[in-house]
Amino acid sequence: MQRRLLPSMSALLAFDAVARTGSFTAAARDLSLTQGAISRQVAVLEEQLGARLIDRTARRAALTEAGQAYALRARAALELLGQGALEALGQAPEKGLKLAILPTFGTRWLMPRIPGFVRRHPEVTLQFATRIGQFDLRTEGMDAAIHSGRGDWPGARATLLMNERVVPVGAPVLAAQLAAGRALSDLPVLALASRPQAWTEWRAQSGQPGPGAAPLMRFEQVATLAQAAAAGMGVALMPAFLIRPELDSGTLTVLGEERPSGFGYYFIEPEPAPGHPPKRAVSQFRDWLLTEVARDTVV
Repeated sequence: MQRRLLPSMSALLAFDAVARTGSFTAAARDLSLTQGAISRQVAVLEEQLGARLIDRTARRAALTEAGQAYALRARAALELLGQGALEALGQAPEKGLKLAILPTFGTRWLMPRIPGFVRRHPEVTLQFATRIGQFDLRTEGMDAAIHSGRGDWPGARATLLMNERVVPVGAPVLAAQLAAGRALSDLPVLALASRPQAWTEWRAQSGQPGPGAAPLMRFEQVATLAQAAAAGMGVALMPAFLIRPELDSGTLTVLGEERPSGFGYYFIEPEPAPGHPPKRAVSQFRDWLLTEVARDTVV
């Protein structure tokens, strides 16, 4: 390889930080440098390669097509160097697994089961980060994610864990109003911001006239939506398995039929880069998850 194409370590680290964070400011904070220093290092790298890696006209520090390809190689090279340093010191590389998880799914369903995975694979070090929407797994340094959607994650493999079923729920005071003759369609509506068509799909599935008014409030997280519904602020469509404590305690009451939402929970992993097979820990975690889901479905 021509020596002129090999970047300095400082330039490589600066570019990798920008690629991971999507921001010169965040990259500077990550490396404890100034934003100007990060920008200069990336500019030196671009000049050395003769290619534009970052589109500076975008709102974020968006990678160009060449930048995306180089970011994958840069990250792999840095990880390889890190593993080599550990081996040189006589230490085994850390078998880490970085996972992005949905907040409520993580706290309500996943975390109570994690001790089982740790007992089975004590050599794997788990690191969790909460994410709601889609993102680039590689640029954020994540090995995998658990996501709610329809399995359409670009550039990644999606393994279905379970199909989602939702049910209208609300505070007991709303159940009393329904018992007194008030129609479900007259109740105020609470909704998830990511599910604008949830009630329309539920009505089509159930054949019942659910609430037709626009949502009174929208929420990003299931847990916050559950709290608002329990406070009597309206009726919400929610996955019953994520609000079991509220249903068991009577804080929330079922107000209608449970139906498929058309969404599912998926294990997302990046497509393997050429010459870089996926981590063994990723497949171990995926297989363990599928075993846990299968155990839940056993009657």
